[in-house]
Amino acid sequence: IEKSLLYLGAYELANRIDVPYRVVINECVELAKMFGATESHKYINGVLDKLALALRTAEYGRPN
Repeated sequence: IEKSLLYLGAYELANRIDVPYRVVINECVELAKMFGATESHKYINGVLDKLALALRTAEYGRPN
């Protein structure tokens, strides 16, 4: 499930600019908590956070 969530998050970060990156990451983290391994949500959060920094630099630096 973790690999699928990473694919989903990567797709949304790259192609769904209308969805804020924080929402994308949160959705994947919540799904990992429900369906993934015990601590997988931490891994999903870290990987997608780094990807968001690379793909959405302008949005990443803005305050809430």
